Amino acid sequence: MFVGYIPHNQDQADYADQYQSLNAFAKENGIVIGCVHSSDNFENVKSIIQADCEGILINKISNIGPYLQDIKENLQFCQERNLKLFSIDEGYIFDNSNLTDDFFKGMDVTIDIRSHLISQSTRKVLSQRKKEGKKLGRPFGAKVKSKLEKNSEKILQMLNAGISKSEIARQLGFNRASIYAFARRHGISFSRGG
Repeated sequence: MFVGYIPHNQDQADYADQYQSLNAFAKENGIVIGCVHSSDNFENVKSIIQADCEGILINKISNIGPYLQDIKENLQFCQERNLKLFSIDEGYIFDNSNLTDDFFKGMDVTIDIRSHLISQSTRKVLSQRKKEGKKLGRPFGAKVKSKLEKNSEKILQMLNAGISKSEIARQLGFNRASIYAFARRHGISFSRGG
């Protein structure tokens, strides 16, 4: 038995196309699909894999992860459980015959090269912008206002109204210790328990 997987973020028409594609592939290849799982994360598929599962059917390799590192980790999951993974659109078939240490070392090299290329490209663009006279980064000495400072007027009103720091934190979605530190910076003291 195989599990089919379609990411949940597909529109209805695309979902229907992928569902039909999985079933057609399974029928052509004599594969029994136990269920087609749809979620927003491949991690959820891992949790439903049973001992009698032979593998996973997907339409695109990118369905198992948005980044190469995620794809590698999910392929390793399949290897560790001796699962086959069919990526229908690309025609990839991953099983223990091709999911070897050399394959994963190759993926590591690819991930590393990609990371260096992105870094190099970023540096090149920043250098070019600097040559064009554009200032990069935050202006020197600029202070970024914290969420607390952006809400300072409201917090001060609540504090002056005698509302406890716990209640202020709960209403505004802050940590109680942050409200206490804010109050200290503004010269407001609390009685114990407030």
